Amino acid sequence: MKRPAGQSDLWEIVRSFGRKRVVTYVFLALLGIGTGLISMMLGASYFGLPMFFDYFSSPLLLLLNLLPPVLLLLLGYYLTGRVWIGFFASSLLVLLLSAIDFFKIQVRSEPFIPSDFKLADEVGKVIAGYSLIFNWKIYLAGAYILVGTVFSAFLLRRRMRARPRLIGAGAVLLVSAALYFTLYTSTKINTAVKGSYDINVWSNAEISISKGFVYPFIYSIHDPAAGPPRGYNAAEAAAALSAYGDDAIPEDKKVNIVSVMLESYADLSQFDEIEFSEDVYGPLRAIESESIHGYLVDNVFAGGTVDTERSFLSGFTWLGDFQQPTNSYVRYLNSQGYVTEGFHAGDDWYYDRNIVNPNLGFDRYYFLEDFQDASRWDEYFFPKVEQLFDARDQSAPYFSYNLSYQNHGPYDAETTGDTAYIMQGGLSDASYNILNNYLAGIDDTTRRLADFIEHFRELDTPVVVVFFGDHKPWLGNDNSVYKELGANIDVSTEEGFFNFYTTPYVIWANDAAMEALGNDFTGDGGDFSPCFLMNKVFDLCAWGGSAYMKAADALRNYTDIISNATACFSENGVLTKSLSPEADEVYKNFKKIEYYWQTALK
Repeated sequence: MKRPAGQSDLWEIVRSFGRKRVVTYVFLALLGIGTGLISMMLGASYFGLPMFFDYFSSPLLLLLNLLPPVLLLLLGYYLTGRVWIGFFASSLLVLLLSAIDFFKIQVRSEPFIPSDFKLADEVGKVIAGYSLIFNWKIYLAGAYILVGTVFSAFLLRRRMRARPRLIGAGAVLLVSAALYFTLYTSTKINTAVKGSYDINVWSNAEISISKGFVYPFIYSIHDPAAGPPRGYNAAEAAAALSAYGDDAIPEDKKVNIVSVMLESYADLSQFDEIEFSEDVYGPLRAIESESIHGYLVDNVFAGGTVDTERSFLSGFTWLGDFQQPTNSYVRYLNSQGYVTEGFHAGDDWYYDRNIVNPNLGFDRYYFLEDFQDASRWDEYFFPKVEQLFDARDQSAPYFSYNLSYQNHGPYDAETTGDTAYIMQGGLSDASYNILNNYLAGIDDTTRRLADFIEHFRELDTPVVVVFFGDHKPWLGNDNSVYKELGANIDVSTEEGFFNFYTTPYVIWANDAAMEALGNDFTGDGGDFSPCFLMNKVFDLCAWGGSAYMKAADALRNYTDIISNATACFSENGVLTKSLSPEADEVYKNFKKIEYYWQTALK
């Protein structure tokens, strides 16, 4: 059907207007800026519009967030010759990543960073179990992509020849590279650029939120910690490490070590706001009374299990990807004649453990796939660890590291079991159900853990059991249950910091081990980072350890908490952003040794 003459003329005028070069580039800029602004709305996360409007108080911050979407749109236009394709592809990419960041902060209180792409499959399967909150900003992003694409397809139809397009694409790439290596990798700019919104400077998540999404995401591509420290010289680092020297473990002190990391295992009795109606942690208190115990100060919250795991096994304060053979405490134990193995009640692909664990030096590592009728739950997990120990080669000392799955979030918010582990008080039904369901799993784990200890108590062979939690549990999106309880999880305060990041550890020994080592293994072990947990075990066993462990011990004398989550340390029992000059010098020298040791096998 033909349009009436008047409508046809108007339509041609509009389309002709859209083909003009100036008009095309003006709308390209506006569409790219629109994408950037919606990304910043999503990046404001739980702070909402007040944070979004605060971004405008810093022109440089605005520029750093808006330039990439504009350049990406231009690149798409030059490569395809179609504005609508360039807009659709660029806006979809930017806003999809922004939405992932929005949801990750909602669930994990952590920003989305480029290294997360390595775990895309794992993250997708984990997040699929959570109930994500879609608010108006998500719908706005979707509507913007749709409307912008239709608008561009019908009204912005300027065509370009191949040669100008190639020149334009090359120019965009050159400008982008120049901007990246000058503005987007500058530590000085990253430190200086910020709005005026009052955030928690101890929270890396809030620091990231305060800078939008696009800019901090791009900045995090360049991770200074991934490269050699300033002033690094491999020969000098090797000499500094060798000066410590390796110690052999005396034959008569080679006790067996069974270590267990428990998924989301936290001692919530530290929150006075929770009124327990069942003695969930009674068995834990009993074990602690005859062991060395304390708290690990983890780098992660509600997820990121592998950080605590590999910090313990490697002793590294900063973790690489372990995709190649790497030095570790597992390798040191191998060198001392230990058989090293373990079991995870989960899939072998998760966090690349089927690749990484052999690279850490394990002789064997088992997963659910390796056993028929295997189960993720503790009723299977603990007996399997016992079975592996009992079936070991008894002519050699034994080290095992095992990881449970039970208590992995999320926890059902709709219903809960018949047993009330806590009083509901002022909690909403959803929050009560989440917390009660979590504690039901913890109650079961703790009682099975007590039985696990009993298995080793009666043995004549010396055994040291080490168990610890990996991180605090997810308790509702945006930490809703913690907030309803009124629990202090404000990491800018010392109480909130420890409430947010600590999980219990226990080092227990049977009578045969205590006799062999001349230590009763009881008392307060103190609080420290997971990278120092193996040091604590070696201390109690009176083992000197490897040269690297001795270097770590020297650092531990100055700071025993190194929080990557908040970029802070503990010195003389006080949390601080900056170490004293003497401690800072020790830390910098250690980082050179650490980098050498991490890369020595590559």
